[in-house]
Amino acid sequence: MAQRAPQMTPAERIEALYRRQPTDRVAFVHRGYGFCAKNVGYAIADIYEHPERSFEAQLRTAEQYDSDGTPFYTFVSYGSWEFGGEIKYPADRYESGPSVVRRPVSKPEDLDKLKLPDVSRAGCIPKQMEFARLQEKHGMPIAFICGSPFTHAANLCGVDQFMLWITQTPEAVHKALRLMTDHILDVARYFIETFGVGRVIARSAAPTESNSLISPKHFEEFALPYIKELHSKVLAMGVKSIYCHICGQQNKNLPLWAEVPFGDPGMLSFGHEVDLATAAKYFPDQIIAGNVDPKIIATGTPEQVYEACRQTIERGKEYCKGRFVFMGGCELPPTTPPYHIYLMQKARDEFGWYD
Repeated sequence: MAQRAPQMTPAERIEALYRRQPTDRVAFVHRGYGFCAKNVGYAIADIYEHPERSFEAQLRTAEQYDSDGTPFYTFVSYGSWEFGGEIKYPADRYESGPSVVRRPVSKPEDLDKLKLPDVSRAGCIPKQMEFARLQEKHGMPIAFICGSPFTHAANLCGVDQFMLWITQTPEAVHKALRLMTDHILDVARYFIETFGVGRVIARSAAPTESNSLISPKHFEEFALPYIKELHSKVLAMGVKSIYCHICGQQNKNLPLWAEVPFGDPGMLSFGHEVDLATAAKYFPDQIIAGNVDPKIIATGTPEQVYEACRQTIERGKEYCKGRFVFMGGCELPPTTPPYHIYLMQKARDEFGWYD
């Protein structure tokens, strides 16, 4: 198939999406932080521990695969270190991010001892800020980890224990959620005060809200009120848009997620468990991103990878009506074959054009 020349730069393409303007082709983000590190010869830990190396690895990998994505700082298990826990950076090639070795909360009473941390020094936030200054220096979107209060609160004591508290000590769950919501709002104020109103976007992920872990009833009772409060207040502060990855099996939660503000527009990405047609139906005013099964990209045959990418691009074009970003349905593992990322790019180049 003959190659067409793009009419927009990656920055112009993403900017057009946020302005609700037409783009020449589907935007493409390969989405794999640890993969970027390995791709340029850095340790996976550098993505989280050394902002300058993380920025460089992401930037060079985006250049290599003609991706529209710009570098962002991420941190697995956010919420524990920031409140005094201890983390360990990944050392093994099969690890994808930092792990928690000591949590600040082991029983409900421990929550009474916690105080809101100084956001300028807490956990990974200084590294976020260092990364944000690199984004500013290079004229790229400036972002902070906004996150989900429910997911981050679960990281205070461990997801398994947090799930038990939902039925055994729900008051402790609400206490943790209140604490984490107030903390994230402090982080938002810190970044807005540093870079200015209208210059910052918020990025979040919500894996612990998956229906594999909680019911829609529990989502409505525990997660939804705090997400709505957080997003409403962050947008009112002057954050221009919220990106949220609604991770995993969340089909039963989608009517409730539709009540949450994300900006005008925000961007929502989904796992392969949520069909793009369904996502487009529930969020008709938002940018929709996704959602090839990462397992296929990481372990499938080249033919399977290419076909899955083609199908996803075609569905995104059909149902998302010009507001679609093509990417994996979750972070791609560091062990993903580089050729498979090339196949994502190739599928975008061949099937991603708008007429």
